[in-house]
Amino acid sequence: MSLSTSYRYEANLDRKSLLRALERQKDRIKYDELMDTRDNSVKLEKEANLRAEWNENLEEASQGKHFREDLNIVKGEMRIANKATVDVRRAALKQLLDRDRKIYEQELNSLGKTFYVQRT
Repeated sequence: MSLSTSYRYEANLDRKSLLRALERQKDRIKYDELMDTRDNSVKLEKEANLRAEWNENLEEASQGKHFREDLNIVKGEMRIANKATVDVRRAALKQLLDRDRKIYEQELNSLGKTFYVQRT
């Protein structure tokens, strides 16, 4: 023990001063505990804010990725729609050509003629 501690116990000091010293010590301990809880709450709030910021950044990146995916889907749909349009136009053209061929065939038949067909 230090000299001041042993002196305090060896010397019969006044009881009021010891009680005041104990009160100051208790107050100091309470203050230290209060500061510790405040430090912990600040630390927890910082962590929560960091997580929230991270989630916001993640959402922004995710939105960009979803936008690009949707754009690719739309491009694919447009490619398929263009292909379907070409197929429809090709079928319509084939029908038109077939109809014209039948008309020409009928005209040639009425004249007693026919299309040349090579036999092999």
